[in-house]
Amino acid sequence: MTLTTFRDAPTATFADQLGSAFPDHGTPDPQARLSLLGRLHEHYVAYMAGPEAFASIPRLNTDPQITAIEDAWLAWEDAQVDTADLPADGAAFREWFLAVADAHTQPEFCDYLAHEANLEEMALFFMGEELVDSKFDDLMAMVQIGTEGHTKLTIAENYWDEMGEGDINGVHTRMFEHSAVYMRDCLDKAGVDRGQLYCPEAYENACLLLMYGIHRHLNPRALGAMGVLEQSASPRFQAMVDGCDRLGVPSDVIDYQRVHVHVDADHGAEWFDGVFVPLVDRSPALLRAISIGVATRVRVANGYYRHIWQAMRALRD
Repeated sequence: MTLTTFRDAPTATFADQLGSAFPDHGTPDPQARLSLLGRLHEHYVAYMAGPEAFASIPRLNTDPQITAIEDAWLAWEDAQVDTADLPADGAAFREWFLAVADAHTQPEFCDYLAHEANLEEMALFFMGEELVDSKFDDLMAMVQIGTEGHTKLTIAENYWDEMGEGDINGVHTRMFEHSAVYMRDCLDKAGVDRGQLYCPEAYENACLLLMYGIHRHLNPRALGAMGVLEQSASPRFQAMVDGCDRLGVPSDVIDYQRVHVHVDADHGAEWFDGVFVPLVDRSPALLRAISIGVATRVRVANGYYRHIWQAMRALRD
């Protein structure tokens, strides 16, 4: 399947697809979920296109089916969150957040990346990460809208890092694309079908931050989701660097990952003090929205890592 087939793939009625993908009870249908989330991802990527695509950039909230997919998916994800586990006040947030982030570092998966994954497996993981990392600088720009004071300055400093501190060759998405080109070529030379990345788990992981970042009313969730991502990412980047060094991947290919071992560790601490601390005591509703963003990002990302690890190991069969 290719991305261009998502809008043509459905055979059931749209209402049936929604019900199958995001059921009130029971297990979601993977194919229906993939079709709808793939379509949502196409919409978000088109919305975030560059100035030259101005004539084809979609308007928000004008496609009733896109809105229906978002509403059904958001309601389904919210239903997965046990609100009794969320922090009751700002004072409880710090301990809760750090515990959740620490549990999200994927130690077994990181150990596999560092010590066992072969080149094709590593390359497949890089391609899965591309769905999120290729738009991360734009997301960082979008979540600072409407913030003020230390919150805005913290996000601005992180965005400046994403921009390579003014060096075009150090822009993080540019660096990641350099990694992706090499890894994509590795998979093509090995004859590995990248189609196994077209799965609901990958598109949930990619679409969640895009949905949160694009829609202003979901901004607190975006801040929570991006905060836990930054807080927990460093061990995974270190494992990617260690694994790629072990496999003889050229040093310049993993500059992005090497930089993020330290950058994300700094960003995680800065995000907590500069973004969360000024916000979590403002209102119970804001605290709850931020916390839901944290919890949902962790649940969705955990599902993605389980699936991508399974797909990686399947390459050995």
